[in-house]
Amino acid sequence: MNKHSSKIAFTTLKKLAQKSVDDNLMKLKKANENQQNAQSQLNVLTDYYVEYQQKLNNALSEGIKGNELNNFTLFIASIEQGIEQQKKLLLSLNIKQKQIIKNLNQSQKNVNTYTTLLSKQHNQYLRQQNRLQQKLTDEFAQLQLARRILNEY
Repeated sequence: MNKHSSKIAFTTLKKLAQKSVDDNLMKLKKANENQQNAQSQLNVLTDYYVEYQQKLNNALSEGIKGNELNNFTLFIASIEQGIEQQKKLLLSLNIKQKQIIKNLNQSQKNVNTYTTLLSKQHNQYLRQQNRLQQKLTDEFAQLQLARRILNEY
């Protein structure tokens, strides 16, 4: 593989890695939004639970009919079930978010690697150009010296 095709390959790989970083950033943004929404829903359910638990306690202290007690307990149980489901969803979203962050970090690491490789390749090219320029300058100086010596004789 020559140096030019190597540069093209590294540039392409860097662009792909950068696209992966961008894609993962978008996924992370969406995952954060989903987690915030799920947390908000959990907060609402928890508030309902506390509110209806308090209403049940008040009704029990004032006296409550059997069917009303049954309705309260069924409703509170459904809220508890909703809270458990929401907690499971949050856990799942948290795991997904961590995986996206892991992928994002790996993609960024790849971008950094390709950037370093391209930089090293460019520096090597510059060193070669400098050596070539120095060689040409030395040859030119030798030719000039040789012409002066020939012109003196």
